[in-house]
This record gives sequence, C-alpha cells and structure tokens, in this order.
Amino acid sequence: MSDKSSGRRLVSRAKIAELAGVGASAVTNWQNRHPDFPQELRHGRDRLFRLSDIVQWLDARSVPKSARRVEEPAGVTYGDRARAWFGQSEGVPVAGWATGFAVSSPSAEQQRLRSRRVLAELLKPQMRTRWGAPSLTAYLPLPMCLIFLRRSAPEDWAALEDRVGAHLMMTPKGFLVEVGERTDRLLKTCGVAPTMRLALHGLEPLPAADVPQLMASVAELDRDAFRDLLDAYADVVRMDSRSAFTPRTVVALLSELVAPEGVSGRIHDPYPRGGELLSAMVAAGGDGSVSEVTVGRPDAATLHLTAMNLMLHGVTPRVGTHDIAPRPEPVDRREERVDLVLTNPPFNAESGRIVDGGWRYGPPPPSNANFAWIQHVLSTLGPGGRAAVIMADNAAVSDQPRERAIRQALVEDGVVDGILALPPHLFTGTAVSACIWFLSAPAQRTEVHFINARELGELVTRTRRELSTDDVRLLGQIHRSLRDGRPMPDEARALGRSVSVEEIGQRDYSLSPVDYVSLGAYEAATPAQVESARRKLDDALELAGPLDEEVRRVWDRAAPGRSPEPGARGRRYVLLQDLCKVQPGPSPSLMNPGMYSADGPVRVVLPKHLRNRRIHGSEDTRISARDARRLERFLLNKDDILCTRTGTVGPVALVGADGAGSLYNGNLLRLHGFEPGVDPRFVLSYLSLPGTQAWIKDRAAMSTVDSIKTSAMRQLPVSLPPYEEQHRIGELLRVFDDQIAAHQQVAAAADAARAELSTLLMDIAAMPTAHRPDAGLVPSSDHDTEEESEDE
Repeated sequence: MSDKSSGRRLVSRAKIAELAGVGASAVTNWQNRHPDFPQELRHGRDRLFRLSDIVQWLDARSVPKSARRVEEPAGVTYGDRARAWFGQSEGVPVAGWATGFAVSSPSAEQQRLRSRRVLAELLKPQMRTRWGAPSLTAYLPLPMCLIFLRRSAPEDWAALEDRVGAHLMMTPKGFLVEVGERTDRLLKTCGVAPTMRLALHGLEPLPAADVPQLMASVAELDRDAFRDLLDAYADVVRMDSRSAFTPRTVVALLSELVAPEGVSGRIHDPYPRGGELLSAMVAAGGDGSVSEVTVGRPDAATLHLTAMNLMLHGVTPRVGTHDIAPRPEPVDRREERVDLVLTNPPFNAESGRIVDGGWRYGPPPPSNANFAWIQHVLSTLGPGGRAAVIMADNAAVSDQPRERAIRQALVEDGVVDGILALPPHLFTGTAVSACIWFLSAPAQRTEVHFINARELGELVTRTRRELSTDDVRLLGQIHRSLRDGRPMPDEARALGRSVSVEEIGQRDYSLSPVDYVSLGAYEAATPAQVESARRKLDDALELAGPLDEEVRRVWDRAAPGRSPEPGARGRRYVLLQDLCKVQPGPSPSLMNPGMYSADGPVRVVLPKHLRNRRIHGSEDTRISARDARRLERFLLNKDDILCTRTGTVGPVALVGADGAGSLYNGNLLRLHGFEPGVDPRFVLSYLSLPGTQAWIKDRAAMSTVDSIKTSAMRQLPVSLPPYEEQHRIGELLRVFDDQIAAHQQVAAAADAARAELSTLLMDIAAMPTAHRPDAGLVPSSDHDTEEESEDE
C-alpha cells in the first residue's frame, strides 16, 4: 500500500482494539478520557477513524509493564503494536519504531485468512440487499471492480478515497457510476470493450449503503481475493466446461511444472478463460522478467475478467494477438512468436469447416478441435519456446485416422516433450479426464517422458478432487528428473518413465501415459538398492533385539506373585482433576488448518499423530512463530499427556523431549502440571486400560459427534497406588511401548526390503538365462546348483 492510500484508511473501534492489542472497552475509555483522541468520522450508522491519526495517537502511549508481551521491550508503544500488525510494508505514514523492537509482518496464512473473513462479510445477503442487487450475480461486479482499482490503479483508488474522505456529497449511486467509469477506462487500454459501468448501473443502493465502510473492507482484501470472486462467479452462473475457470489445484501444478524458478519473455494464452494461468505465471516471474502478456478473445463474456485479473497482477495484456475466435485457424508464420504458452482450451469441441492447407502436421478432423489447438499453439512458439496444454484424454489415444497421423508427425518432429495424466474429477463441468501436454519447438528427440498421476489427490467432495501440496511437489520432482535425465525420488519410480520414440511407434503412436506407466508396474531395484534396504532392516532388528531381552526380564519381574495383589494397602481412589490440570486445545478461532504451513518453526500435534502412546509424524504440521507466540499457553512440556477428545476418542500419548515446545490442536486435551507424588507414566498407562477407554468412549458417545467434554474428563475416577508402585508400573509398561515402536520399525523396514528384493528377483527371472547378471541372488539353473554343491 502507498503511504498516501494507507493514510486515508478508515478503521472502526473494534479494529483499533485489535491493532493495539487491547479490549474494546479500553478504546472507549481512551476516547472518553482523552480530549486529544482522534475525532470520529460519522458515516451512516458507523463511527470510523483515520488510521494515520489513530497510529499517531497510539505512538504517544507506552504499553504498561504489566501488559507487555514477552517479545516487547521497555518503552514499546501501542503505535508500535499497530505497525507490527500491518507490517512495515504496509507503509503506515507515521514516524518512529521503538528502539530495538523487531516486529514481523503477519504471516501469509494470517493475511489470507483475514482477507477471506472480510470477503465472506462482503458477500453476505444483507450486503447485496444494502447495495440493491437482485442477485449475487448482479452484485459481484462491485467488489470485483473495487479490488481491481485497489490493487491495479492506486491513483484511481486514492482519488476515490479523497472524494469520500473530504465529505463531498457523493451518493452511493454516484459512487457506483464513478467506480464503473474508472474501471472501464482502464480496461480500454488493453482493448476490452467497456462493460462495468453498465453492470453497476443496474444496482439500486439503499440509504444504508455505506461507501466508506465498503472501501475500508475492500482495503483489507489481498490480491488472491479476486480469484475467490471468480470462483463465486463461476458457482452462481454455473459455467460449463468450455468457460469454467481452471481449478486452483491445476494452476498450482502448472506453476510447479512450468515455472518453479519463474518465467521470462513473452507469454501467451489463446483461450484465457479468467486469466488464471497467465496471472499465476506473472506472479511466479515476480521481478518483472515477463516482457509481454498476450491473450486470445474466444469468449467476450469473460474477457473483461481476464484483463482485470492480469492487470491487478501488474501487467496490461495485449488482447487479440494470435486470435482464434471463433474457431482455431493456422497462424500466419510472419507473426511475432512467444516464449511460453499455457492454455486450457475446451475439450473435444467441434472444429467446424477448416482449410486443408497451412497445417504443418496435417489437417484436424472437423469433428474435434483438439489437434487444431495443439498445432495452433506450436505455430506461435519462437525458437526455444515451450508450451503446456491441457487436453482431453482421448487426444492421446484416438484411433481417428487424421488424429493418429498428426500424433505420429508430432512425435517424429520432436515437438512432444512429455505427457502427464491427471487424476479424475479435477475439472468442474465435465467428467472427462485430462492430460497435460508439454510441447516445444521442433528438435532432435529420441525420448518422450510420461507421468501417470491418476491415483494422486483426494476427493474433497463427492465429485471434486484436489491435489495436495505434497502431490504437486512430487510431480514437479518427477517432471524435472525425467526432463533433465536425473535420478527420480524412490517413491516416484513407479509414476514416471522416459520412453523411446521407437517404443511409441510400436504402440501405434499412443501418447497416453497409462500405456507406458502402469500403476501396477514397477521399476526393478538395483542390487545396491536391495543392499541398502537390507542394511536398514538389519539396523532395525539390531535395535529391537535388546528390547526383546528387556521385555523378557520385565515378564519375570511382573510375574504373578511378585507384584502387589489388587487392592493392596495404600491405594486410594481420586478424580483425574485431583492429579493434574486438564486443558483443552485452542478453539478454531485461535488455531485452524488454514494457519498450518510446511516451513513454520513450531510443530502442531493432531489426533492422527497419537499412536501406541507416542507422538509420530508431527514434523509435517507446523505453524509460524508469530502465531505460536499468541498460543503460548498451549505449548507442550516434556511428560505432558495428550488425549484425543473428538472423533476417534481414546488414543493417548506421552510428550517426549522432542515434542516439548510443540502446540496441540483443539481436538486434543492436555494433562499437565501433575501434583507431587503422581507419575505421568502411570497415568498414561491407566488411561490406556480397556476399562478406562470404555469409560471415556461411553461419555463421548453422549453427543452427536463422539466428543468428551473437558469437565467429564476431569471426573475420570483413578485408582492411585503409592508413588513407588506407580513408578514401577510405569517403567515396566514403558519397556513394552519401546518394544512396540521398535518392531513397527522392523515391520516397515522388512516390508520395504521385500518390495525392493521382489522387483529385482522378478526382473532377473524374466531375463533370458544367458543375460542374467551374476548378482548372487538366484541360481541360474538346477544344474548350476548341483555343480556348486559338488565343488564345495
């Protein structure tokens, strides 16, 4: 944000309290007791204040020692807290940071969550009613235009703020006219017909429509909010497959595959939909290395959305270059070429009447335009240019004579780098599965790489699948390994391979990854990989051996007659709340999955991480240091106990030294602060008893979703022996938990070793006898075995 625009931002009392880290009543007291408190600006029913005035006033108020946070030094002011909330990059136009007080901007996850919360408020039915929109479809152009102006035209946005802040008599209707005119004027610069003034003209705002509050809310939205608005638009107008926007998960995948380190030069999309692919590439470029962006104009209904999306990412597209509307035609070879093409053209659309000449790889059939799009894309590439095109599956395997001949010509001319088969249910509006074709300018090529990602991703609804961040990262690694001829990660060997042009010819020029990378197939392990797996198994067995011996000794010590009989003297019956504190995890308003990040410094323990009374796998769920500081009271200590409270209730785990300093989420209960004379290991063992587990599950089943209340857990009856007996029982059972963990490692290592060895054995068994390597793993024949025995 510019200094100028941030200085005009308006904030409410609730926002002031949030910025200063105080309660709402404190702001009211400040206003009542201090005559110099900034003057409020009345806009309808709302009372707002200028952000710059507020921060300047807060600069003069030091935070009392009793209210300072752990990281705050002496002398820190409430103004410093406000800057820490927005971050220096927001440019709040007031002077002075407290000396030595280092602050960080909100994390990307926090900013995204805040933006989504504000957007959800803007899209509520009462807002549509207030602005006189008969439907969400009619209302959406308003927030779209405002975020477009806010992010792509700071001068226009500042001018609007000037007019609103100066109390000029601008009615809500006049405000709509001005927003539409400013938006249309900007769209004209890239050749898009004016449409937004007309769209906003249809709104009839009520007197309750609050212009300053609307602008203040839009100022809280991040750039990604425009994509949220595109998705909302797609939902309400029910776009078909020809106009639907490319799903976010596919955009993220293409960014990883095509632009892991940014893009440069001229980029183009002949079928831009909402501009989502190109805007992702521009964002990946980051440093202005994209010199030009061009788009086709196949759909005038969404062309303004394409232009707005790209302009708020900092580029003004050239519209109409390499125009394909209404049907794809060959491009004049004299036209300017581009460096990168990304596109998601309609699947299996009819070509209509096409000319026979001008198609380098053969004229496509009139019934299907798939190969018209492929050839058009190739015709736009300059020397060294590359492309990624999303195609329906049947383009890779069609038996239609023209299409098969085109595939053969494409392969033999060396323009097909690779094909990636996507999982089903990624695209809305169609059940057709798809592939990504990676193309380049003609070259001498002997191989094409294939990736089969059919089984990746998870269904997030009954009909829609998404790829996880890990899926995207893995596919990027496979793609680059195959492209650069580098070894692939072990877990990826069955998902991709490079195939010779000769083998493709033998398969009648099929380009379906499923024909070359069957998920039931395997890549044979090398003897070195088998040996590595064997060593890991030996290490696991070596670790488990001493524990097995120790468990045998434990059985002897714990044999009947050697331990006190049930009901032994000194045992007392208490409630769990008498032994320790029972603390639920943070509520969703304090911590939610949107705050998790793979690279945060602080781990978060989830119910799925509690297995066999230990914590496993929490390394992959993390949170930022900023968020962790807010949740300090939920940090775990060594020997705390975690219990699952919601869902599959019952699992418990003891926090070890490596888990100390982690956080836990709201579906867990934490037992901590144990009283003197209470051994946490005994409590852990008691919670694991079948009878205790039944008690917990009975009380959890009283609600619609299995969930035990904190108050109920505190009432758990515990039969508590003297401390020495607690310690003895806890230590004896700890040995069994160590043995269980060790044998789980043995089982995992044995399973991995068996898998590696089986692929090598099967590969050797399939070879002709004369060509088998002397690996020392299998005899070459029965006769050889007999001779070896005689020699011995």
